[in-house]
Amino acid sequence: MRLDWRGLLDLLDAAGTMVLTSHVRPDCDALGSELGMLGILEAVGKNVRIVNAQATPATLRWIDPRQRIESLAGGVDPASLAATDLFIVLDTSAWAQLGAMGDVIRAHRDRVVVVDHHVSEDDLSDRWFKDPTAEATARIVAEIGLRLKVPLTEAIATPLYAGLSTDTGGFRFPSTSGETFRVASRLVDAGASPPAIYRELFEQDTIGRLHLVGRTLAGARVSHGGSVITSVVRLADIRDAGALPSDTEDLVNLTLAVKGTALAVILIEQPDGRVKVSFRSRSHVDASALAATFGGGGHRAAAGTILPGPFDEAFARVTAAVDAAWRTGA
Repeated sequence: MRLDWRGLLDLLDAAGTMVLTSHVRPDCDALGSELGMLGILEAVGKNVRIVNAQATPATLRWIDPRQRIESLAGGVDPASLAATDLFIVLDTSAWAQLGAMGDVIRAHRDRVVVVDHHVSEDDLSDRWFKDPTAEATARIVAEIGLRLKVPLTEAIATPLYAGLSTDTGGFRFPSTSGETFRVASRLVDAGASPPAIYRELFEQDTIGRLHLVGRTLAGARVSHGGSVITSVVRLADIRDAGALPSDTEDLVNLTLAVKGTALAVILIEQPDGRVKVSFRSRSHVDASALAATFGGGGHRAAAGTILPGPFDEAFARVTAAVDAAWRTGA
């Protein structure tokens, strides 16, 4: 845990202009933390922009009704960010996850602070504000708001609730605590609507997404006496199902519903030929350590990485590492 509250609050107080950014393929915790932090900092008079490497996925655009999230892919000129007083990297500590924003951060590394809850980290900054025991970066951002004495509004509470709820798996992951619910209750009191957020997150599937879910689950294979389940998604699966690449989000968690599963792995072929790999562990295997062997990272229970293709070679490498980790308990 690296929570220097006085140091962080002093940094925020001294900066007039700030740029918030997060990882590629942003999820609700990344986007929700950015939007919550935006609202908090603007409430104390700061000039703030959110600039990510990639555009917000279509399935998550509801979280940003005012369209405050910009992207390099959407036309933001990196040169326009040069005069920023402070860059805040949220929900990642890895260069590889920053995409094109990594070049911006490297160029201004003396003005970077990282706010994150992941265990693994690269040398993004000399200023860290991390709590690996926090269930979500959104939880840390909510605490920042409290420390700055910013009244919660619906615009702040809704994205933070979305981030908190998704990173706890709907408040069912082991990271969920009594304090998780106390934070959630404050966000609900401020205007976050659990039914509305749930509908946006889980009741917006297309028929293509449902077909892709069916293909993926049908192809899942178990090993080690049913304790390990491995699934794959090829580009042809996405195309034939009439789905989108973003429809692969959360598929690995669906395989955890199989009785007896203690370790779930999914490999997803990317349009550029690389392979996204996600690990979910309810066992002696540390998912973060497993991902780290391939240059990735995350949490003990949930982690991931990106590998170069071809797909068959990546599959062989990953399954061999998973088998070894399961046998040795690494």
